[in-house]
Amino acid sequence: MTAKQRSKPRYAELGDLLQAGIERGDYPVGSLLPTELELCERHQVSRHTARAALSQLITAGLVQRRPGSGTRVIAQREAMRYEHGIDSLDLLMQYGNTTRLQVLETRSEKAAGEMTRALEIATGKPYLVLNGVRMEEPNREPIAVTEMFVPVRAGTPSAELLELSSSARTVAGFLDAARLSRVEQVFDAASLTPAEASLLGVESTEPAMRVRRHYRDAAGRLLMLAISKHPPGRFAYSMVLSRNRR
Repeated sequence: MTAKQRSKPRYAELGDLLQAGIERGDYPVGSLLPTELELCERHQVSRHTARAALSQLITAGLVQRRPGSGTRVIAQREAMRYEHGIDSLDLLMQYGNTTRLQVLETRSEKAAGEMTRALEIATGKPYLVLNGVRMEEPNREPIAVTEMFVPVRAGTPSAELLELSSSARTVAGFLDAARLSRVEQVFDAASLTPAEASLLGVESTEPAMRVRRHYRDAAGRLLMLAISKHPPGRFAYSMVLSRNRR
């Protein structure tokens, strides 16, 4: 097949070929894949192509690479991956509508130290803490653990947020897109605690993608700080940025 006839880049073809081999059991979980050099010789590709093909498998959650240890198979099937496209506040809020939040614990605290700055409230002011797990519908597969911090102000439905039976439903109403003016998002890497890893069904040594979201009302006041941790291969964001033309 010529390059002109190919519907996929060469690295994607090689990545798909290797993935098929993993799924058939040619490369069992725990075994090592061929090295980049071996792939180059066996499939007549460049080192760059071989590296990109292996990166595709890493993204799929099938293999793990460690310097000096090679590329080891860690799963036979591609991990469930919830992908959410975002290019507006309304689309971001659809994330809450297409997944299910299960609140597992709630409590009330008094602000001190770092929390006064994080929640933009004075020392001693009350705030609520809600811990839970967000799951994909309809499979109920966990895609994130979430910790939510809510400054208590006039109009905050504190009783409903603290009540486990109504908490998730109240969060959805409290963060209704109509009352929001802005959501600030910060993405970085983090580690999982043993308890968080257990809820997600992964090893505590796995890295996580952490997303911090500040939800603000029309006056710019912070309604909620939510911190979510996603394990590898369970979640992805896609966003499209375009030039604003007038």
